[in-house]
Amino acid sequence: MKEVINLKHLNEKQRLAVLSSEGTNRIIAGAGSGKTRVIIYKIAHLIHNLAINSSQILAVTFTNKATNEMKSRLNELVDNDESKHIWIHTYHAFCVRV
Repeated sequence: MKEVINLKHLNEKQRLAVLSSEGTNRIIAGAGSGKTRVIIYKIAHLIHNLAINSSQILAVTFTNKATNEMKSRLNELVDNDESKHIWIHTYHAFCVRV
């Protein structure tokens, strides 16, 4: 497992979104506001700090570019063995897979 995630790169609202652990989360914000960063840090937090099995995590986005960016950033925070089980897909790819 990679070292514990450092939340100093997040602003206060981003940190709150990452650390909230009640129920499901939906992140909606404008372009360039840090949505991808929040989602990636949230996934890393779930795995590292809350011991959530990576195969129980789903992240859905609109574009292949965003999906690939999320996977790339996640690999920097989470071991490959964990990250390969996380479902990160576009809405269309998720529906096809299901």
